[in-house]
Amino acid sequence: MLSLPAFATGLPARVLLLALAYAVSGHLALMLAIPPGFASAIFPPVGIALAAVLIWGYPMLAGVFLGSTLLNLSIGFSGFEHLSLKGLLIAMGIALGTSVQSLIGAWLIRRFVGFPTPLDTERSIFLLLMLGGPLACLISASAGVGVLYAGQAISGAQVSFSWWTWWVGDCIGVLIATPLMFILFAEPRALWRSRATSVGLPLLVSCAIMVLIFIRAGTAEQDNLRLRTHEQAKMMAATLKFRFELYNRALQSIERLFAASQQVSRDEFATFVGRLPIAYPGILALSWNARVSADQRSAYESEMAAAGFADFQIRQRDSLGALLPAEQRGSYVPVTFIEPFASNAPAVGYDVASDPTRRAALERARDNATAAMTAPIGLVQDDRQQPGVLLFYPLYRSHQPPAELVERRRQLRGYAVAVIRTDQLVDFALGNYPRQDFHLRLSDISEPDPMPLYGQDLAALPAYAQPLVWQEDWDQGGRRLRIEIAPSEAFLLEQRSLQSWAVLAGGLVLCSLLGGLLLTITGRAEQVRRQVEQRTLELSAILEHAAEGILIFDQQGLIERANPASADLFGYRIEELAGQPIGRLIPALHGCSAATLQAQLGRAREVSGSHACNQQLELEISLGSYELPGRRLYICMLHDIGERKRVERLKSEFIATVSHELRTPLTSIKGSLGLLGAGAVGELPPQVHDLVRIAQSNSERLVCLVNDILDVEKLEFGQAGINLSCTDLRPLLHEALAHNLGYADAFQVRLQLDDSALPAQVMVEVDTLRLQQVLSNLIANAVKFSEPQQQVDISAAIVDASVRIQVRDHGPGIPDEFRPRIFQKFAQADASDSRRRGGTGLGLSICKTLVERMHGQIGYSSVVDQGSTFYFSLPLSHA
Repeated sequence: MLSLPAFATGLPARVLLLALAYAVSGHLALMLAIPPGFASAIFPPVGIALAAVLIWGYPMLAGVFLGSTLLNLSIGFSGFEHLSLKGLLIAMGIALGTSVQSLIGAWLIRRFVGFPTPLDTERSIFLLLMLGGPLACLISASAGVGVLYAGQAISGAQVSFSWWTWWVGDCIGVLIATPLMFILFAEPRALWRSRATSVGLPLLVSCAIMVLIFIRAGTAEQDNLRLRTHEQAKMMAATLKFRFELYNRALQSIERLFAASQQVSRDEFATFVGRLPIAYPGILALSWNARVSADQRSAYESEMAAAGFADFQIRQRDSLGALLPAEQRGSYVPVTFIEPFASNAPAVGYDVASDPTRRAALERARDNATAAMTAPIGLVQDDRQQPGVLLFYPLYRSHQPPAELVERRRQLRGYAVAVIRTDQLVDFALGNYPRQDFHLRLSDISEPDPMPLYGQDLAALPAYAQPLVWQEDWDQGGRRLRIEIAPSEAFLLEQRSLQSWAVLAGGLVLCSLLGGLLLTITGRAEQVRRQVEQRTLELSAILEHAAEGILIFDQQGLIERANPASADLFGYRIEELAGQPIGRLIPALHGCSAATLQAQLGRAREVSGSHACNQQLELEISLGSYELPGRRLYICMLHDIGERKRVERLKSEFIATVSHELRTPLTSIKGSLGLLGAGAVGELPPQVHDLVRIAQSNSERLVCLVNDILDVEKLEFGQAGINLSCTDLRPLLHEALAHNLGYADAFQVRLQLDDSALPAQVMVEVDTLRLQQVLSNLIANAVKFSEPQQQVDISAAIVDASVRIQVRDHGPGIPDEFRPRIFQKFAQADASDSRRRGGTGLGLSICKTLVERMHGQIGYSSVVDQGSTFYFSLPLSHA
């Protein structure tokens, strides 16, 4: 196990470290999330959690739960002051799903793969990654999305997409992070440590490359989205500013009306402006507000009363908003004419100069000789108290505004006024833009504290949408306005492009497949290394403990390695043999070329060897070879045959002794007994005659046994001469039949020869005497195992390029248990058969050896209680 700091070796410390690692890696993963929805294509914490539970056991689930809870709390809340019970329950529910996923994933891996594991087979790698990844990750994705939906954190429309991205991110996190954790901490350490450069480094580098590509692609997508939203916002802002300018021009037309006439009646004013509120939505009313000095007030009020406004007075609002007669001031700006009249009648006579906000705009318009707009105010004629503004356009007694400020103040005649509901103005101006696609806020920022004119505060926008907000300031009627336009969540969802997410997810899947491939390659390499190590140890053990001598030498004939048996054989120490020429020990290999050595591979040969004490060794050697990079080595297997040679010599002497010292007396005894049995010394008593007959029979058997033993030994040691000659087979078969008729008659068995299948002449290369010996043995066996009056069939036929001779009897057949050793020396099916039928158990062994020495093959077929057929084939001679 990888060594950890002392404070991290205990279980509580490991749990806390796992929780910290989970939370930190989770935050890093969410930096790759694509808004909206925080769809991260890789979530390594689940892979870290799974590996930790596998490596350190199920108690680590506490760290998984704690880390997941902290991560989800940090995502949902900016500080503990915003923490709620609902948010805590959601975070704990997601953490519970992740913990269950880690538990089940670890259990499945332990059950079907086993752990610790070297992951050195394709099956173990596939099962571990699939069980811990795609299969187990179904739990966390389903539980997490279910908890978010139940807690109303996501809508029903977002469930499928959230589940899919959650599952994909968790799967890739497991496929990548789990192997990396194994490399750092898993057992067996030697194997996993060796994979740091062959698996871990390529996996990290490939993931880093994919993350960089994703960042580039995501940045390009965000730039494209920002460009599109800002272009639309610019158009919206231009439309709104243009609408304000149109309203200014409407006021200019009213100003021109009064400038062209010294006296404009109420009806003329109504006729002129009657259709303007319809043409300019958002204008609640258009009015003419005359400037009335203090000494003109009475006359003005009387004139207005005479014009049909009974009890007309110049009025102002008190602190409660009620209209009261205006206080005495130096001048007044009362509403004189207003249209549409019916909905704005309460405003007639209201002195707009009595309100400080309105008065400031009036004075600014008068002094600057241009339109002036008030700060946001509550309109007198609007019961809903929606924010509105007044536009004042000054009219002077001269046709052109005076150049001097004093003259402008002295010659002021009145104001053309537009009463504007900003919400209606904005709604109409931006009516062609989909309202569900954006949030708009219009504010008056002329004062230190901005005053809203339209819309809601955009501070609630998520962080990812802040770069998409368009903001523009401009001057309107002496006020500083600010428009802020932000895309709505519906617009972001509609414009969302998963191209970069797909690039990252696909790239990371390829990275995980690369990791699996590298694990497979390194696993196979580890298997090969272990096998090579095991085989090397086995071969070294074989070499060191082999009873036979083994020498390994190169193409130059220099010994590279020797085993203890070879050192003992030649009388050297092992270290003395290294580097010596092989020809010094085995003269027959001195100066052999590569071609000569290749020709001797796999063939045993007898050679002499040189002992360290200058003694000659009798050896049997066989050569082998194997290839190494750039060179070939030869293996020489040595067998000391000195003892075998000595035994062979003793056997030869024994054979000579038996041949001379045993067979000669036996022949004499056999002959003498034959003479006695034939009456050479007179008629013997019956009891003596029976004893002589038994002795003669046993002597004949003993002579046969001695002859067979001599034949076996001579054949085994190559001392029996085989003189092959090209001979016609047909006469040999008739000769064998004639030689064995008497033997068959003794058993009352008939012999039948069928050579009709043979051509007129069948030439074979055989030793005629040895062939007769084979045929006699096979016929004798068939006769012995046949019942009286049965027949033994001898036949021959051409099969392929050879002639096949077979001898068939109708006896008891060959038992199954005897068949594997039927051609062995001294092999008999039943000892009682040996006594009843006679035989030494050497005949079939001799037949097999003789047939093979004549380049033939021998075999048999047998059915119990139905008989046996012995056959042998000899190649045809083309001489």
